[in-house]
Amino acid sequence: MRKKILVSGPALSRSGYGEQTRFALRSLREYEDFFDIYLINLPWGQTGWIPSCGDERVWLDSLIMKTVSSQQNNTQYDISLQVTIPNEWQKVAPVNIGYTAGIETTRISAEWVEKSMLMDRIIVVSNHAKYGFDNTSYEAVNNQTGEVVKEYKTTTPISVVNYAYRHFEPEEIDLDLAYDFNFLTVAQKSPRKNLINTIRWFIEEFHDEEVGLVVKSNLRANSTVDRHFSEQDLKNILSDKKDRKCKVYLLHGDMSDGEMTSLYKHEKIKGLINLAHGEGFGLPMFEAAYNELPVIAPPWSGQTDFLYAPVKDKKKNKTKSKPHFATVDYVIQQVQPEAVWDKVLIAESMWCFAHQGNYKSKLREVYKNHGYYKSMAKKLKNHIVKTFTEEKQYKLFAESVYGSPLKKISVNDIPKISILTSVYDGDAYIRSFLEDITRQTIFNRCELILINANSPGNEEEVIKEYMEKYDNIVYKKLEKDPGIYGAWNEALKHASGEYVTNANLDDRKAVNSLEKHAITLLTNPEVGLVYADSLVTSEPNETFEQNSSNGNRYNFEQFSKEAMLRGNQAHNNPMWRKELHDKCGLFEEKYKSAGDWEFFLRCAFEDIKFHKLSDILGLYYFNPKGVSTNPENFKWKQEEEREIFLKYQSIMNQSVIL
Repeated sequence: MRKKILVSGPALSRSGYGEQTRFALRSLREYEDFFDIYLINLPWGQTGWIPSCGDERVWLDSLIMKTVSSQQNNTQYDISLQVTIPNEWQKVAPVNIGYTAGIETTRISAEWVEKSMLMDRIIVVSNHAKYGFDNTSYEAVNNQTGEVVKEYKTTTPISVVNYAYRHFEPEEIDLDLAYDFNFLTVAQKSPRKNLINTIRWFIEEFHDEEVGLVVKSNLRANSTVDRHFSEQDLKNILSDKKDRKCKVYLLHGDMSDGEMTSLYKHEKIKGLINLAHGEGFGLPMFEAAYNELPVIAPPWSGQTDFLYAPVKDKKKNKTKSKPHFATVDYVIQQVQPEAVWDKVLIAESMWCFAHQGNYKSKLREVYKNHGYYKSMAKKLKNHIVKTFTEEKQYKLFAESVYGSPLKKISVNDIPKISILTSVYDGDAYIRSFLEDITRQTIFNRCELILINANSPGNEEEVIKEYMEKYDNIVYKKLEKDPGIYGAWNEALKHASGEYVTNANLDDRKAVNSLEKHAITLLTNPEVGLVYADSLVTSEPNETFEQNSSNGNRYNFEQFSKEAMLRGNQAHNNPMWRKELHDKCGLFEEKYKSAGDWEFFLRCAFEDIKFHKLSDILGLYYFNPKGVSTNPENFKWKQEEEREIFLKYQSIMNQSVIL
């Protein structure tokens, strides 16, 4: 069953939670056969935004606009995925999932325990984050019974899903480094990141040597003002080290993924330092590691999920996970008072404090024995690239959200589809129509049944041309015109598909329209008919991708019998199971324009379930000479529609009385 999922998180933010939100959305996008995705973008402090260009940003913006429209229509969501700190979790859907980086310390707050109980499932980015939930308990009092609960703790199921390795082509960066050997640290200045000690202890170790440290950092955002204060802050740290030979560089501002890749791969950058007191995951370390850059860090918190790799003991024939980085000794102590964050980072929690002397000695080791650590980094990269694939991690995340195993639908799983098309007076459209319909992603899973209703046109010449190219086109010419629904009924006699759709000569489809319709039927056996919105154009023979609709569309209602009475919601973009005709009959041939509406109403009142897709998948040509759109036909068209409406309104009223 395809589920409507509302994702809320800082999707457009340049922040850790921003990247976490985008990872979640990428995962769900890989399984769009199972998820109908909606997005609320949350503000996130004073962080900047990702660039407004690029395919992913365009997609994110489209999700946000789609969500605004859905909320105006009071759409009900099946799942809420909340990408934020647990303090903000709340019940907003039948299934609520909290997705968090957790806490970098040993304990979560009591508020987090309480909020976690509102969630049906929790997903975290590392085993360290899970540890905080699993190993925190409080004494609490049941407000209803007064009973004292000795160990009040999180009981909600928790899944761990690490980030995925992503490949980016390096982009040129302007980095002028005086020395050939430089360390790199990537950290926003805060008590947790321990940046001051990272810099000061480096200077103390390499004070009189030609070694550099590149500090990729900011205070809050990547603005010009922030750069000024960051520079001043760094000058203050270095103020008593003016006679040093080693160099410290500030790298400030937004950098693309490709630019960061170039930074990690720079020939003069020899290692990444992270001396933070704790990490939920440690994305810069992860990125450095899969770019083959040696890492210097304590073996504690989120990074332990990916900085270890299996090593086989040939003598014992056993495999053991060992660190593939320069490990810095540490002690676990209570967090500093200045790091406490009310109801988030609590005073009684603890985290890692790197040992100053051992940190310096590990920097020295990497400097002197760089070849050894580079070799280890190469092995770690190979392990990460093999283990943390996008395919694996996206699947793991999507299944954690869905709540059960997911299998991607193969094109070969899709049953045969019969496309019904009536051909009459279509010379102006036939070639463009055939070009459009044959480009469908699953046209090889279809049969196109063209019924020529004794047309005065010369469509047959073009049709036969396409029949030479495609062996799944069926063509029949009738001696007299039975009307559009008579033509469709004739096509149904020749149909061998399990699914059926109609395609009008003057309308066009998104290239994946039939695939999306068919997959929805395949994955939702209780649904008998699916339909989608269409863009509307007044120009003939345009395509779904290039048209003059300016976004004008038919925004059809979600399915209900009442909605079907208000109008033909399935309109020009339906697909249904052929077996519906066994239960509900064929199209009523006496109608000239509304026979499809009458058939769909007949199905609806036989309690056949319809489902509306969230995507816009068609382009409807408002043809001034069309049967249903020609003003000259409005009188008889209204009479036809009124007859159908009154018939099914009467049936509905009878069912209400009963």
